[in-house]
Amino acid sequence: MIKNLLIAILAITVLTFSACKKDEDNADTGKPGPVTITYTVDGNTVSYHAEAENAVSYAWDLGNGETPTGQDVTGTYTFPGDYEVTCTAKGRVEDTKETITVKVEQGDPDVFNEVNLLLSGYNQETGESEAVWTWVDAPGVFADGPRESEPDTVYFNPIDFSWWQNEGGDIDENALDDEYMFKLNQKMEYVNDFKTAFMINWAWAAVRGEYDEGQPGIWEDVAWTGYNNGISPAVSSWSVEHIENINDTLTFETQIGDQMMSGAYVIHITNQLSLGMESAGYDYQILKLTEDTLWVRFDNTFPENLGDYYDPDELANEGANPGEPDESYLKLARKK
Repeated sequence: MIKNLLIAILAITVLTFSACKKDEDNADTGKPGPVTITYTVDGNTVSYHAEAENAVSYAWDLGNGETPTGQDVTGTYTFPGDYEVTCTAKGRVEDTKETITVKVEQGDPDVFNEVNLLLSGYNQETGESEAVWTWVDAPGVFADGPRESEPDTVYFNPIDFSWWQNEGGDIDENALDDEYMFKLNQKMEYVNDFKTAFMINWAWAAVRGEYDEGQPGIWEDVAWTGYNNGISPAVSSWSVEHIENINDTLTFETQIGDQMMSGAYVIHITNQLSLGMESAGYDYQILKLTEDTLWVRFDNTFPENLGDYYDPDELANEGANPGEPDESYLKLARKK
């Protein structure tokens, strides 16, 4: 009986000592233990989980501008790449941090759509935008025609360049070295590399002080200092808007790749930077976009004060009435 009692006391003493030892090991010193981060990747979404003994809370920097809190968080990544992700386990007195590198192989499908991929020539392996668009000296590359004045239907007009189309060999040679690039990156950079001369519509050249009385022409390629102090290339940003057909009677289709897509696709360029030629606006409806062709339509409405620079009778004979709605067409080719 006494022997059994002694064994029981000894067992309780050992258990008590072990429990005290374990409590000592897990004692909350005010600073959490090491942080362990686990994660799973699903497309461009990553789910994270963190563990740290004695952590009061968790704060994250997901490397993409998102800074959520909590033991379980989720981040979305617009562009593929390697991201430095940090989790801070907060304690009562001090914090503990852990940083890992997370590889995201897919971007946001809304950004990496077929239109943006074709415009930018994005290389999935290198992450570089390789498409460079330029003028081609061929008949019908540049054209001009009337436009309806209704702002909500401007992108659904029938294609009409009945006023004028260029002939072969009449594009200014300086225009042929201009290059336009759509960068598919965090800043969505648009680059107009106009080299030494900037393409500008003849009417708008006059209004903006680049009028050459001896060469009124259809366009002028001038050393224009209106952008970035005349420094080339000039950089802004870009985006593409998909406009659904307005109703059953006013419809439009756009050739994207080898398919005809419903509605209109419009390139918006910021910072008053143009594509191809400076004119009345900075929005460009895509008429055809393939791996080697970019055909756009854009607003070229004549300035209200055009008569201050040209003889009104001469303008009337040319059909270029001040303030009259007008649109131009431009076919660019991808540089090989």
